[in-house]
Amino acid sequence: MRRLILAVVMVVLIAGLVMAQDVIKYELSSSSALNIGDAVKLGATDNSCDVAGAGEANAVIGFVGMTETDGTNYWNLIVNSGRITAAIHSASPAVAIGDSLTIAAGGSLQVAGAGDRVIAVATQAVGTPPGACEVMIQLGAISGAGGARIWQSAVGSMTDITGTAAAKQTLTSIAITDCDVEYMKVQFTGTADDKATSAGGAVVNVELDDGGVSMGTQTLYLVDRHFHQSQAVALTATDDVAPADDPTYTVYVWESNGMTNGRIKGVLTVVGTPR
Repeated sequence: MRRLILAVVMVVLIAGLVMAQDVIKYELSSSSALNIGDAVKLGATDNSCDVAGAGEANAVIGFVGMTETDGTNYWNLIVNSGRITAAIHSASPAVAIGDSLTIAAGGSLQVAGAGDRVIAVATQAVGTPPGACEVMIQLGAISGAGGARIWQSAVGSMTDITGTAAAKQTLTSIAITDCDVEYMKVQFTGTADDKATSAGGAVVNVELDDGGVSMGTQTLYLVDRHFHQSQAVALTATDDVAPADDPTYTVYVWESNGMTNGRIKGVLTVVGTPR
C-alpha cells in the first residue's frame, strides 16, 4: 500500500512539474543528500536510478526539481529542461541576467569563465553570492553530448583604428589550447563610429581570422562628414576542429579609402561544441 501511495504521489508531482516546465527526462533516487536546484550526475552504484551531486569534472544529467520522502526513503525528481531555482556558489562573481553558468563545488553554479562548460543561463540576478536565482536549463541544447565551451574577449571602450590594409591592426584575439571540441562558432559583435567629429569620415574594415586564414570581412562606410555616424558590426563564422587542436581566432581592423577617422569596440565570442 505504501508503494502504491508513493507511486500516486510521484505521478501527481511529475504532472505538476510538466505543467510548470518542459520536462524531458527524470530519474528517481534514494539519496537524501541533495537539495532542490542541485546539479546531479549518475551515481556510482549499480542502481541505474541512483544520482549524486555533480562536481566540476562531472557530466551533469540534470537538476533536482522536487524531493519526496516517506520519512525513511527519498526520491529526487530530476529535470533537464525548463526553468528552475538553482544555488549560486559563494566563489561566483555577481550574476547578471543572461550570464552563462557552469558547475561549481557541491552541485551549485557559478558564472562561467573562458573555456568553462555552460549548463545553464541566468534569468535572475544575484548581486552578492552565495544565493539562489532562477535559471534556464536545456542540457541537450546547451551542452550537447559532452558540453559546450565558451571563450570571450571584450574591447569595452572605443579604440582608435590605426591599421591599414598592408598592416592590419589586432583588435582582440583568443588563443585556445586543447580545445576539446569538434565544432566552433566564432562571432564578433560591436560598434564602429567616426569619432563624432566632422573632420573626416571613415571606411572601417573588420576581419575574423583563423590562424592566418580569413574567415570573413565586413566593411562599414561612415562617409558623411557633416553628421556623427555609428554602425553595428556583426561577423559570424564556423570552424571544424579536432579536440587536440590549438586554434587562435583574431579580429583585425583597418581603414581604407583615405578616410581615417574611425574607432571601434566589441566582443569576440567563441563557442565550441562536440559533434
